[in-house]
Amino acid sequence: MENKLNEAKPKRQINLPARASLWYIISGILGKACGVIATPFFTRILTDEEYGELTLYMTVLGGASVICSAFSTGSAVYKGMQKYRAESESFAGSVLAASLLFSSLICTLLLTLSRFLGLRSRLLLPLTLQILCDTVMGVFYSIDRFRYRYREVCTLSVISYVLPPALAILIWNRIGKRFGVRIYSLLAVSAASSVYALYKILRSRKKARPEMMKYLSKQALPLLPHSISSALSSQTDKLIITYLLGAGALAKYSVANSIGISLMFLVTTLGGAFNPWIIRRLGQGENRKIASLFTPLYSILAAAALFPIAIAPEAMAILAPKEYSESLFAIVPIALSALPSFIISTATVGMVHAEKGKYTVILSLATAGGCILFNFMIIPILGYLGAGLSILLSQTIGAILAFYFLKQSGLSKMMDSVILAKVFLSTSLTGTVISLLYPFPALRVLMLIFPAVRMLNSIFSAKHLIYEKSLLA
Repeated sequence: MENKLNEAKPKRQINLPARASLWYIISGILGKACGVIATPFFTRILTDEEYGELTLYMTVLGGASVICSAFSTGSAVYKGMQKYRAESESFAGSVLAASLLFSSLICTLLLTLSRFLGLRSRLLLPLTLQILCDTVMGVFYSIDRFRYRYREVCTLSVISYVLPPALAILIWNRIGKRFGVRIYSLLAVSAASSVYALYKILRSRKKARPEMMKYLSKQALPLLPHSISSALSSQTDKLIITYLLGAGALAKYSVANSIGISLMFLVTTLGGAFNPWIIRRLGQGENRKIASLFTPLYSILAAAALFPIAIAPEAMAILAPKEYSESLFAIVPIALSALPSFIISTATVGMVHAEKGKYTVILSLATAGGCILFNFMIIPILGYLGAGLSILLSQTIGAILAFYFLKQSGLSKMMDSVILAKVFLSTSLTGTVISLLYPFPALRVLMLIFPAVRMLNSIFSAKHLIYEKSLLA
């Protein structure tokens, strides 16, 4: 009997990166759900101008956080954690020190540009403190993600999603409407989380080391143009709409943007789980294995992109007053932009590993420049739809350049460009057809059958990778 047990085939276990990815996706869904639940309160409690000003604050904060992430999150940190595995505690402290120094510079720049950005002086102090808190949390999340401590990351993430809007709504009910309640409730939760993160990072009492800070800076600086590009690509539309059409128009567009961009949490969570794995695979020369995983993940994302497009009219009616529906059709290109964005972010990981910093700089400048140019050209003509199209066009150009630079870096096998292009084109066509069927809900539901089947097929295609033990390496 004992021999039979020994000869039995061992039960396959879901590997650690896949479990981490699942947890990240679940926490991301909870976060988006919380945002969806809270949005109707904000759009109806605040005036259009107040909601537009709040959106502008969150826009500048989001852009600054993305720029600061070049030092606090992503490939630069993962590569350093791989290099200094035996001294990871010292490297964590070094990342924290370098990230806070860089974030302080960004805060100083924002204070200088605040009038140009349209920020009122009363928002500058909470904005500065929020950026510094977000930097601390970004470093903490990166270190835990590299070590696949996904439960802690997800728990804190869900808390940061749920508590701030809940506190704001509770205080509004108690004291009446106050514009700054939403901003300060977010800051209070972030500050408390940052204290915990600082304790966890610094408890080893390992000092930051100049050579480690120098190494991080060397890896992060080539990523800085990419971070700036990402910030501009995701926030320029809102800044230009505010400049051209006013804060009231920004309020209406922001709801459409939040629906369309809802799938970006998938890009972020998948990247957070699998970018460390990609670094390991590249180190072992297993480029084809990356492609075998990236293709089904991209297909899943493509199918998922059609769902916010299909339910856009109903989502808009729930989230905001009727007049906000002016921006409805902007949701289509915004949702589709998640596909080229996923290609750009993954390709950047490969180029950083190959130490092709010049390619990331060119890619970032082209994407950001295209986004700014398209916004100024198209928004005056097509309004809200023009803002969405500007995002999609600039990200698509960036994805095409990413394929070219991967080939130049000898990493073309990381992605199958032909298959990905076909998936993108078919998804874009389907999304456009669905948007033309907005007056017919039943037909829109029928249009989702094929994407749902494709999503399931892609999940089964990746099944062997989900159980593969070598992913732990």
